[in-house]
This record gives sequence, C-alpha cells and structure tokens, in this order.
Amino acid sequence: MNSSIIISGVSYSAKNLKKFQEEITPELYAFLINWFDKENFISIKTSGSTGLPKTIRLSKNKMIFSARKTGAFLNLNPGDKALCCLPLNFIAGKMMIVRAIALGLDLTLVKPTKSPFKGLNENYMFSACTPYQLENSIEDLSKIKILLVGGAPINEKTRVRLNGAKHTVYETFGMTETLSHIALKNISNSEKSFKALKGVSFESVNGCLKICCKDLLEFPVITNDVIDLISETEFVWRGREDFIINSGGIKINPEKIEKTLSAFFSEPFIIIGIPDKNLGEKLVIAFEKETPSNYLKGVETLNSYEKPKKSYNYVTFKRLNNKILRRDVLKTILSKNGSN
Repeated sequence: MNSSIIISGVSYSAKNLKKFQEEITPELYAFLINWFDKENFISIKTSGSTGLPKTIRLSKNKMIFSARKTGAFLNLNPGDKALCCLPLNFIAGKMMIVRAIALGLDLTLVKPTKSPFKGLNENYMFSACTPYQLENSIEDLSKIKILLVGGAPINEKTRVRLNGAKHTVYETFGMTETLSHIALKNISNSEKSFKALKGVSFESVNGCLKICCKDLLEFPVITNDVIDLISETEFVWRGREDFIINSGGIKINPEKIEKTLSAFFSEPFIIIGIPDKNLGEKLVIAFEKETPSNYLKGVETLNSYEKPKKSYNYVTFKRLNNKILRRDVLKTILSKNGSN
C-alpha cells in the first residue's frame, strides 16, 4: 500500500503526517489518517441520487486499482501536476487523492467553488470537476490539459462550446460502487459513446447496463442506466430507467428531452412526470427560476408526446453532490399544486 502523497511539491507520509497537520485542510488530513491506518477499507456514503444515501466499505486495494486504470487510460506519469477542486466527502474527491498517492502525482487542492480554474498561475496535466463547475469555467480551461467531468449530464450548449477544444475534456461514467468512473467519453472530440477502462467490460440486460470488472467489483453490477451496447467495451448512454415517464402507455425518456432543451435553456430545469388520472403520468417541466423567454422556441423542437403539458417556475431544487434530486422536486410540486 502506498504510504505517501505529494501536495504542492511537499511529500507527506504516514510517519510525518501529524507533524504537518496544520499545513493541510482538515478534510484532507482526516482522509489521509484513514488511508494510512491499518484497515484495508474506508467507509463512504453513496450520493443518494437514485435512492437513500447509504454507507458502504470500499477496499483500499481496489481504489488503487481504479486509480492505476485511470492513469493508464490518460497516460499520467509520476510528477505530473494535478488539481483537486472537488469536495472530499464524496467518491470523486477522494479518488483524486488516491490517484495522487497511487500514481505519484503532485497534487494541488483548491476550494470547490463554482469557478475553480479562474486565476490559476500554474499549468496542470490533470483535473476533475462537475458539470456546474465546467459551465462556469469554460473561459478558464487553458491551464488544464486533461479534464474529467462527472456527477451529472453535461448540457448541450457546453458540449458544443467544447467541440474541438485544445485541451482534452472527458465525460465520465461511474458510481461510488465502481470506485468512481469506469468509462470515459472524449467530448472535446465529439465522441458519442463511453469507452471502458482496461479490464472493464459491459453487457446489456433488458436494455440496461451490466458492469463487469474483477479488479474492482466482487460481483457484476446491473444498473438502471438505459444504454445502446456497441461492444463489450463501449456503449451509448440514453438515460435512467427509473426516471422513465409512462404517459398514456408511451414510455418517455426525460433525460433525452433535457438534452435537447439544454441547447436553448441555460437555467437549471428538469423534466418529470406527475400523477394524472387520464394518462397515468403527465409530462411537465420545472424551472429553478423563471420560465425562459425562448421557452416556446425550445419546446417546438420536440415531438408531440415529448412536449411538456405544463411548466412550473421558481421550484426549489434540492441537490446532493451537485445532482438534482428528482423525487424531492416532484414532492415539492405536488405539495404546492397537487395533481389532477
């Protein structure tokens, strides 16, 4: 097990960590204390985006395997400068620390603000951020050579702006249970499909993704992600099966509609289904702020069954790890407006 980490050019080890406690953040210190202890696992909470958050144990050895797979895919080398701008209480931030330990990266940590790359004085080989941070940092990416973006879908406007970028931007696919990402998609090169890290393979089970990897998983994981399987190492993501709206017998993928409308709307919004006595579920759209002035222009690009039957504005969007909690939004709408 690796027993040291380089932070801003300074090496910290299990032996001298307490001596330099005041030089690093409390969150980083707490994680490193856990990492360097005698246990072979760490405990972490899942995001709870598709259910209640739960605490699970993750093998330190498997986290190292995951870090090395990422390093091999991205061709990262010891001494490369990396930047961590993610909170350390979830898997994405923790794995940035583990990658630095496993790959010998020189890691710099900054606060996880909405514009973490603004005003950087150094160049970095590698970093990772959320779609929200990316959308607020597109003009400041010149210092980052390779950027991973995950946690939620990237909107279409941002994808278009990144097409042909000099820096390489990957959209990631993964979850806490898979120790962060297990597949990457190069959106700066307009790739449409996710490609597996080495040793990871995919299957389709009733149209949903099955993930296999002996290095990372005790058993294969069958997800609720609807996919088109290209090969055993490549797939196109279509959305979440558990978000599918059944309106009058027609199954509608809300994330497909959101992808289309994100080319028109920059403010946060989601498509959800609310109970309806005639249709079973009625497709509606909810905006966190006011309804955009070009709302009708965006909606006119949709098929008739994809068009929202009603819109709601100034809806409170609860988030966890930068993901909008759809079930909470639905509860908010129903508590204020009811259903028909």
